[in-house]
Amino acid sequence: MNPIDIIKSLPAPKGNANRAELRPIPAELAHHERAELRKLPFDNMHNFRDLGGFNGFKGQSVKWGMIYRADKISGLSEQDQHYLERLQIKKIIDFRSDEERSNSPHSLLPNSRIVIEALPVTVEAAQIEKVTARLQQENVTAEDMALFLIEANREMIERFTPIYKQWLHGLLEDCSYPLVFHCTAGKDRTGLAAALLLRVLGVAPDHVMQDYLATNTYTGTRVEQIVHHINEMTMHQVNEDVIRMLFKVQSRFLNEAYKSIDEHYGDFANYVDIGLGFGDAECERLRQLLLEPARGN
Repeated sequence: MNPIDIIKSLPAPKGNANRAELRPIPAELAHHERAELRKLPFDNMHNFRDLGGFNGFKGQSVKWGMIYRADKISGLSEQDQHYLERLQIKKIIDFRSDEERSNSPHSLLPNSRIVIEALPVTVEAAQIEKVTARLQQENVTAEDMALFLIEANREMIERFTPIYKQWLHGLLEDCSYPLVFHCTAGKDRTGLAAALLLRVLGVAPDHVMQDYLATNTYTGTRVEQIVHHINEMTMHQVNEDVIRMLFKVQSRFLNEAYKSIDEHYGDFANYVDIGLGFGDAECERLRQLLLEPARGN
């Protein structure tokens, strides 16, 4: 059995045993409680979180309960599916490839009216199933994997800016909200998307990086379960540091995307204007939809 098949066979953690109606929704909590529950308690999603609360343009903050980022929305428990409906999601944006979507289709309630829009970003390193061969190579190192992921972040800018442009322009439609965007692990394609969105909203780069790196905190326990399971099933034939690198993020990954932006567009402002086609009017519209006056804690 290859490592990716082993990962797929890993039993899902028990997760939150509460019924859907008992699980918290950050936007419905007291303001000072929301950030502590930014990651929502799904049984079978491990990186689903609300992007609300970040300080943005002119001292405003990102609205809670409007836009979420996530890992794959498949294999959900029945209570997960009901919980997703409680969030009143109108649209799911899926950055996965056709193959990924076929292998792991969305699991929604039969009567769900959530609209699913596929916007494939087919970067090899971001498709975990595609990295199987690299995990099986005896001489592959964690740094080899890191360089692979660094190159993937450059590729997302250099080849897939039109996809991110299409996605961001779709966010100008108020009927799309609440909305969730996702890929498989919710860290590379989704991580870059979140970074682009937050920066357009005026969130400071260090806070954007904080959100990007939060994947490591939110998924840390799950990653260690995967590492342990693979070690057991392969008799320690796979380098566990390589596995960790595959499932985690580092600041240099996102910074490489920024470097590619600077190389091809001069700076981030030019990238927004020229690459993403977001002029002053589009930026103002998006901020009207997703920002609100900041509140005290």
